[in-house]
Amino acid sequence: MILRTGQIIETMKYIAAFFIFLMTAECVQAQKSRREDVVFMKNGAIYRGRILLRNDQQVQVQTADGNVFVLNNGEISKTEQQAPFGGYHPARSGFAHYTELGPLVAGKTTIDGVTTAAFSFQTVNGYRFNPHAFAGAGIGIDLYATQTMLPLFGSIRGDLTGSGSIIPFYFADAGYAVNITQNSATARDFKGGLLYAAGLGVKIPFNRSAGFLISFGYRYQTSAYLNNGVKTTVDYRRLAIRAGFFL
Repeated sequence: MILRTGQIIETMKYIAAFFIFLMTAECVQAQKSRREDVVFMKNGAIYRGRILLRNDQQVQVQTADGNVFVLNNGEISKTEQQAPFGGYHPARSGFAHYTELGPLVAGKTTIDGVTTAAFSFQTVNGYRFNPHAFAGAGIGIDLYATQTMLPLFGSIRGDLTGSGSIIPFYFADAGYAVNITQNSATARDFKGGLLYAAGLGVKIPFNRSAGFLISFGYRYQTSAYLNNGVKTTVDYRRLAIRAGFFL
């Protein structure tokens, strides 16, 4: 049964890695597709939108409101592609949400050969005071090789820069995980314990307030159970690699 559980966790780890790869590829494509054409005129005017036609005499550009402008090449200073005007600018304050999942990576196995890899999912909701300060509460599930935890925690996080196409952010979580592992013939009375995590990540916005995220951090979790009548404690120290989205 232990080996079977370990195999399930290994499978989940590969699924999570595949998910991260797909989401990253989708995100890069989204970043490319949402770039817009910008036409700079010699008189200082700027037209943003999509170039419909370009030839030796003129350029036709359609703006976001649907209007089409015909511009003479002799009056154009230059054209280029940029991120949509204004870039990523989240609301100064208000509700914010994060959903994240991925592997909790360890570099070794236990003495009995059981893999220590794990898979984790969590969702966090709270209040954004400004782009650099968020406070909220989260719930999730951590699937270790031989134990299953239900973490309940508080979270603070925030952006390290105010705008752009890639936004670095920090996070710090702390709380308690309920141990929901079922009793077996030799192990019973499973207990949860303290958890905390901290790290850095990047946001890749899809629009002015939502997008995709990837994060890396350290995660610590304690637990205990009775093994043949003897109390055994287990401390999980992991590298948390997560992908998800934010609002």
